[in-house]
Amino acid sequence: MSSLWMWIAVLSLLALLFLLFPLLRANKRAEQTGSDIQQDNVDIFHERLAELDAEKEQNTLDEASYLALKAELEKTLLQDVEGKNKVKYKIEPVSVTQALSVFVAAIVLIVASLAVYSDLGASDDYADYLALKAQSETSQQTAIGKKDAPDFAKAIEMLEQKLAENPADFEKSILLANSYMAVGNYNKVVEVYDRLANNLGAQHKDYARVKGSYAQALFQAQGEKFTVEVNAAIEQALTADAQESTALILKGIQVYMQAEYKQAIAFWEQAKVQAGQTQTKRFIEPAIADARLKSGMVPPAPAVKAETQVATAKSEVIINLSLAPELAGKVKPEHTVFVFARAMGGRMPLAIERFQVKDLPKRIVLDESKAAMPTATIASVDSVDIVARISLRGTAKPEAGDLFVEQKSVAVKAGKELTLVINQVQ
Repeated sequence: MSSLWMWIAVLSLLALLFLLFPLLRANKRAEQTGSDIQQDNVDIFHERLAELDAEKEQNTLDEASYLALKAELEKTLLQDVEGKNKVKYKIEPVSVTQALSVFVAAIVLIVASLAVYSDLGASDDYADYLALKAQSETSQQTAIGKKDAPDFAKAIEMLEQKLAENPADFEKSILLANSYMAVGNYNKVVEVYDRLANNLGAQHKDYARVKGSYAQALFQAQGEKFTVEVNAAIEQALTADAQESTALILKGIQVYMQAEYKQAIAFWEQAKVQAGQTQTKRFIEPAIADARLKSGMVPPAPAVKAETQVATAKSEVIINLSLAPELAGKVKPEHTVFVFARAMGGRMPLAIERFQVKDLPKRIVLDESKAAMPTATIASVDSVDIVARISLRGTAKPEAGDLFVEQKSVAVKAGKELTLVINQVQ
């Protein structure tokens, strides 16, 4: 990335010189023009004076007339030298104000371009997620038939490099922490969340969530013991947000270990307010059921029925995708099609599928198996934004000329198939 900014600086300097060079040439040309006109005037003076001298010697001009004409000639030359007549021929040089205005405009243009790049260039984050997904798929294929967890080493290395360039990147910090968690390196998870919480500050809207995740990582790193540090982190998270789900889950675990099952159930029920569907389904509900069993509580029949309905609902979006016939001539069969679902208003892909134009029309199922990362899936939200894009260059980042279609606010568990037609040009 440092080499990229070096080239940006070099090209910006060249662009600035390109803009200012004509101004410098104009000034030089104006000076030369003024000097040439003055020299022409002097030469004309000498020629005319020589003619007067010749006429006097030939006695065709008397002394009085000679002196009068010579005086008039000298007066004219003096006026030319002083610039009184030179105005008619002189090319005005560019003023300091004009040059400064062009210089400032060039600087503003360069700074504005860099600002736009800094903002819109972030859209290439999607490429990072694709790289992570590819790494995850490769690792899973390698691990078939083995008990070992997928190897996230390359994904972790890539994220560490990205964060070294921009330590304040919130989304990549979360991804790095999740990757460390996937390989069981809890001490590294603690470091990431601790640094992130300190950078955000207690007033930030995401502080409680980060602090809750920090408490969970610290709990696991210290052998699943509720130490003074773990309890302090839990309280800090709940002070910032009394409904923070991870901290409430930990509080429930703590009292559960003390056989206070009813209080554990209360904490876990409260945690369901902000917990995602996956977290609720995979941990909270089973934990509540276990605590009820141990406490002798029997859940009412309606609650069992509701839980069954939740369990049978499947988190997926089914899309029947095609290309508008009038745009078929703009693409080639080997061009890449990207289809992804992301959280509403967010940029992180929760499910991704990639294929070629020649496969269209195609029926696509975006579900948890298509997740870019195992810790961020389509099951964690109720609605998503769907984007289908044909990339002319084969890159995930949107480019001019790409063809696309977008559908906002699609329910994840609606159970209906969505029909989309790629009919827009970037």
